[in-house]
Amino acid sequence: MKKIINFIIVLAILFLVFQFGITFFKNKHTVEYNLKVNNEEVKIHEEYYKDKESDYYFFRLNIGDDAFVFDVDNSFNKQKKVISDIKLYKKDELVCISPIYIKNNNDAQIFCNVDNQQYSYTSIKDKYNLNEFIDTLDNFDASKYESNDNTNSSLGNSWVYKDNMYSNEILIIYEYNDLLKITKPSNERIDFADYDIYNNELGILIDKYYILPTFEDRPEYRGFTIINILNEEKEYLYFDNATSTNLYINGVVDNKLYLFDKSNLVQYEIDPEEKTYRITGNNSTGAQYYDGEWTTRNIYDFSRQELTFSKEFPLKDNYVEAFESDKYYYYYNSDNEFYKVYKKDLDNRIYLFKFDDMKEVNVVNNYIYFINNTTLYRYDDTGIKKLLTNKEFQYNYNNIYSAYFE
Repeated sequence: MKKIINFIIVLAILFLVFQFGITFFKNKHTVEYNLKVNNEEVKIHEEYYKDKESDYYFFRLNIGDDAFVFDVDNSFNKQKKVISDIKLYKKDELVCISPIYIKNNNDAQIFCNVDNQQYSYTSIKDKYNLNEFIDTLDNFDASKYESNDNTNSSLGNSWVYKDNMYSNEILIIYEYNDLLKITKPSNERIDFADYDIYNNELGILIDKYYILPTFEDRPEYRGFTIINILNEEKEYLYFDNATSTNLYINGVVDNKLYLFDKSNLVQYEIDPEEKTYRITGNNSTGAQYYDGEWTTRNIYDFSRQELTFSKEFPLKDNYVEAFESDKYYYYYNSDNEFYKVYKKDLDNRIYLFKFDDMKEVNVVNNYIYFINNTTLYRYDDTGIKKLLTNKEFQYNYNNIYSAYFE
């Protein structure tokens, strides 16, 4: 009898180890379940996903005709059915929810629909009085949606809103013969030329490397300067044969820069990590074009116009410009309305904000940057915040800033 009991115990332990192994090594799951909230049926679609860079849950909740999409970082040990309850608020055309998870509810989130269209909380918080709903929530932090509009630092022509910057955020501002490196704790200059170069036509930040021509007093480029913006070290990459100054950027693929010399009909690839270059196109071979896949095109396609790499996105709305990140597509339309769409759900767009006269729009680490008038702004889930003001932005704003996160 004792042997049978021991055998059963061993089997139980092996089963638990097996179950733990399945849970530990699985990298995705999909599950559907329902909750009853205020006599309303809430249908929940839950997906868990993990790869080398991502580890998160994606949700789509349906309450009648209203759909809500959102995600949360994995803090549930890959468990299933991690939403245990929903706080629900309805008033006229407004429907808001706040999910309650099986644990780690230390920062309540609010997601809202107006007339069946999902809006970011920051886009409606000043249009609707949500205090009645917020009062029912535990651990909702209203302070993180506030912005500090006082500059408390300066460098060159720039005045910086340090309180609105992240601790791991680096801003690079092009200032004619040097770069301004601005972080929350410090401001620094990195020089790259002995004289002013007014238009920044070829400078570009790729990962942690800022690349720009090695400016010398001659009518050609002998090579490129590669600046590591973290340690501020400069290295020089010289070409075997100088290029003309009639260069333009085709694009960046896999952290490599592609440029075309219109005068000499040569395409170059620069790898800033390896500090190497190679010729990827010439008059006899054609040049390389990327639109999601590589193709070879006639060399004169690149010389007759400034041909830049592009990619079509599977968006259902017309857009002026679109951007892709790991989980999302971002885009804005001709009315300057900015939206976010999950790659996992192209049918439900999320209205983020509207800002007239946006210039130099970029998306970095799921943060939206743009210039308006003399100010550089950043949008994130806590709203639009000022980062830097520079009067020069009124006259020269093309390719004037870059952003990087350590």
